[in-house]
Amino acid sequence: MTSPSPSPDATAPAKARSRDLAMDSAAGILICLVVFGHAIAPLDSRVVETVEQWLYMFHMPAFVFVSGYLTRYSRTWSPVRLVLRLGFPYVVFSVIHALELAALTGEPVSVTLLNPDWTLWYLLALLAWRLAAPLLRVDQWMVIVTVLVALIAGVFPILDTTLSAQRIFGFAPFFTLGLVWKDQWWRYVRNWPVRFAALAAFAGAFVWSWFTEDEVSRRIFFLHVGYEDLGHPEWYGMIVRFLVITVGGLLALGLLSWMSSSYKLMTGIGAATLPVYLLHPLFLYPGREDGYQFPFDDTVALVVLALASCLFAYVFSRPFMVALVRPFMDYTFWRDLGRRAVGRRRQEAPQDADTP
Repeated sequence: MTSPSPSPDATAPAKARSRDLAMDSAAGILICLVVFGHAIAPLDSRVVETVEQWLYMFHMPAFVFVSGYLTRYSRTWSPVRLVLRLGFPYVVFSVIHALELAALTGEPVSVTLLNPDWTLWYLLALLAWRLAAPLLRVDQWMVIVTVLVALIAGVFPILDTTLSAQRIFGFAPFFTLGLVWKDQWWRYVRNWPVRFAALAAFAGAFVWSWFTEDEVSRRIFFLHVGYEDLGHPEWYGMIVRFLVITVGGLLALGLLSWMSSSYKLMTGIGAATLPVYLLHPLFLYPGREDGYQFPFDDTVALVVLALASCLFAYVFSRPFMVALVRPFMDYTFWRDLGRRAVGRRRQEAPQDADTP
């Protein structure tokens, strides 16, 4: 941050600015990591636990940063439209999740809109962040404000998984950083000294995860519950959360330092992350509930699931799959369908009037 005064390009109309196309590549890579992170959860070995802990140190902070960055380029800000655009798939997939869980477990169907199921928390969090975007983008110092709010939020047990409240506050600093980020800052990040430092940081984080995976709870990286639920005193919980946010932000920027718009395959995936995000839990629920029955060890399974995650992200980001899933994730499909039906009736009305 270079100045406490409002940044002109942080509040300028989106159409007046051009954005960094490397963020599409970043979105593609990160959605693959999201699928992979969820896919390996049923595995159980030291290597898997290490990879999982290492992954959660940075992939969601980076994903939230990219969401904040891309939010700057939304053409309009409409609370009603935001609620419909994100609330519609949230409700639809909450029902779908409940139906699948009931089929897998034999338990009654239970739809809990107040407590988002598994991955659906992100839709509520993204809705809250985008609704707050005009406030969050007012000043670059809002990043520090959101960090302080995130630390304080952990003190209150009432802020838990209900409506993703704890995660909304916990991950808000990353969204805000993406929201106020200036493209000229990339020159400080995308240079070879920083990139090599990022590689060293990722290697160090992996080594740390290897030696601590049995002692450190991954729940600290989820930012989904308060300090009391984690069994931490308030002062200790604040220190841990501050370190999680700081390390997550640095690793996220380290990952983004390697991004380029030349990664065409990942750019194509990054252009359609929503269907990938919404659909991958439906394919992973059986393994999440009953585990995998692989004829090989977990190390080989890591490689297989990594390739399968990338393949899944590629297939479900293709235009034909996006069109196929659109009725379940986009309310405008039904709005446009209704408008066409009304238009046809209006065209037919004069003919009916002339009929004897």
